[in-house]
Amino acid sequence: MSSEDKVKVWASIGITKNLGNYESLRLDAGAECYADALDDKDAWAKLWESIDSQIEAKLNEIDLGK
Repeated sequence: MSSEDKVKVWASIGITKNLGNYESLRLDAGAECYADALDDKDAWAKLWESIDSQIEAKLNEIDLGK
């Protein structure tokens, strides 16, 4: 399959974290990749795993900064 036959898949996720004292923080992360088909489950799984790990890393960074 040539690169012209690939489809771009894109996903994003957002989370709002309560910081207390009526404050919150909104985090958004997104990514895109190319797959053989729009329903390529492996491509979607890797895409979501990548986004989830970035959100978790940023949340951990924020929690450590307290």
